[in-house]
Amino acid sequence: MELIAIEAQAERAVIVPDAGFQCFSYKVGALDVIAGPTSPESWRAHPHRGGIPILFPWPGRIAGAHFTFDGREYRVPMNESARGNSIHGFACEKPFRVARRGPYFISAILDSAEHPEIAAVWPWPFALELDYEIGNGLRLRVRIRNTGDTAMPFGFGAHPYFHAPLDPSGLRAAMLVQLDADARWPLDSRFVPTGATESLAGKYDLRAPRRLDSLTYDDAFRMTTPSDSAKPRARLIDPAGKIAIDVLADPAFRNFVVYAPPDNPVVALEPYTCAPDAFNLAARGIDAGMRTLRPGELFETGFEIRLSAP
Repeated sequence: MELIAIEAQAERAVIVPDAGFQCFSYKVGALDVIAGPTSPESWRAHPHRGGIPILFPWPGRIAGAHFTFDGREYRVPMNESARGNSIHGFACEKPFRVARRGPYFISAILDSAEHPEIAAVWPWPFALELDYEIGNGLRLRVRIRNTGDTAMPFGFGAHPYFHAPLDPSGLRAAMLVQLDADARWPLDSRFVPTGATESLAGKYDLRAPRRLDSLTYDDAFRMTTPSDSAKPRARLIDPAGKIAIDVLADPAFRNFVVYAPPDNPVVALEPYTCAPDAFNLAARGIDAGMRTLRPGELFETGFEIRLSAP
């Protein structure tokens, strides 16, 4: 399993094409930003519990590991047995083929035609191409093409895990989270959206920076439509280091998930093009961001992780 470093001045990222083209590490000088897998073996055991897992062809959970599209029911592998769901697609478990690389960039492709086993769980052929570029931030560009002859449902997301705290002298409780959201998706006992969104209140109102204290999150939010492309969609602030992590994402990312577990010193700010369980919500007539690609059609988007002053 080859670990490929891309670098620009004080920034360095480590990308692993064979591990779902995942970013295992991103550092700016001595600051370790991304909480990545400790080894390839730990990634194999838990492909989406560290680094920046790629979530495709759906981000989040599919309730009951099945959904209906275009009048037909489809079943996908159940990989969250405790709740009976399928979570985060399968791209993060597949090897990508490197297309080009240089000192500060790398591009790779997951082409379903090169992985015959994919057809058994996802009947729509596709090509997913990702580009990482480093320099004044870490950028990920995404291109998804429907290479089949029928319309394909999909969603795309990423799951960057950030150290909390960033500064080893700081405290998780002192970290602040901010999100440019306008509503949240209430979740049921399976951690999938119940349906309609609700207004932001209490711990879920993250429009102004909120201290983590002892709060935990595993929650989905609907984002506002950005009026300024230079404005962060999500922020994680460490007062001890006087530094903030900004996640700047294209308007296509209509949803974010905030994940701050009680038993792991990380916070994930996850850009999603759709809400969790968007396929089933769409079948109920609820627009949660599910997208459809026609044969030959191309979808492009991207996001950026950047450090700034709080």
